[in-house]
Amino acid sequence: MKSLLCDHLVVGAGSTGLAVADHLLRRGTGSVILIDALDSPQEGPTGGRIPLLAPRGVAWAPIVERARELYEGWTDWIEIDPELRRCGALLPVSPSSTPPTAQTLLDAPDSSRRWSSLQDTGLRCFHEPEAATVDPVAVASALMWRIRKVGGHFLPRSSLTSMEEKSDGVHFCAGVRTGTAGSIYICTGTDSLRWLDRLGLRHHYHAETVSRFTLELDDELPPIIYWQDERAMLFERGDGYHELLMISDVVAEHGDAPSVDWDRYASFREVWRQWIPLFEDSQTLNAMASNQVSRLDRPDPLISAGGRIVFPGACGEFSQLLFPALAEMSVEGQLAGNVGGLLEDPSR
Repeated sequence: MKSLLCDHLVVGAGSTGLAVADHLLRRGTGSVILIDALDSPQEGPTGGRIPLLAPRGVAWAPIVERARELYEGWTDWIEIDPELRRCGALLPVSPSSTPPTAQTLLDAPDSSRRWSSLQDTGLRCFHEPEAATVDPVAVASALMWRIRKVGGHFLPRSSLTSMEEKSDGVHFCAGVRTGTAGSIYICTGTDSLRWLDRLGLRHHYHAETVSRFTLELDDELPPIIYWQDERAMLFERGDGYHELLMISDVVAEHGDAPSVDWDRYASFREVWRQWIPLFEDSQTLNAMASNQVSRLDRPDPLISAGGRIVFPGACGEFSQLLFPALAEMSVEGQLAGNVGGLLEDPSR
């Protein structure tokens, strides 16, 4: 079988991998091959709409601004509408809550007047008007359509099994095929972390578990509610159902499937059922668990010592908003000749 030769190999056809491949092609930097273990671009775990929320902090501000610019401009240059809908989000206030940039504070009666399914329990909330939802299937389809239109190649059912960085490129094996790429972008979620550790790349990321619960709730709720301290999010999926996400640092042993945190789910519903009475009797229609890459306090794309192997980074529950900007930043850094280093500090 003929060897694969390309200027850039992108591993993983999730949202970040698609955005990396698209940006490389828009920059005209040479041939791009996108590979994935699945048959088609990954469409996300829900099949419905997903929320786009922004992390706090000065370090993230320019990335957030650029990500929103990219989302809002995609209709023009991708020629397919990703169905972005700005709807706002409600963030319950706690002593350690960080206010959104707009700093819109709603008193308890204001929230219950706006959304009849919320009870006035004295809880105050921030309102973030810039929060939005998007259809991840539409986004993935739009990016894949553009990648193919401008000359990118997608190879399904191909998993990266080995790679070695050398002076003439990265020698790799994907399934039964070998090849050489000028650079490789690793965009395979938590599996990327195993590659980083195997390569000895210094990093502070870790895997986390996301428990997802599908509920049938009243539509008189805010489109998105985000509990910052709890790292929990309730949102309307656009198909008549709501989804509750709960993020935990606890992960399964390597090789084991992530487990749904039923105890935390029951406790959460008990704590918040006075504010959201629908939690009392709502039926849980489905539950599943998955892993994601953690968030950090600042953007941190990673690159190998030779400058040819790149991990664009992630940001936990905020990655759905930030992935196009993180992809762009990592590509531009690699093209500019940035290099990283090997893990040498035993205290890390």
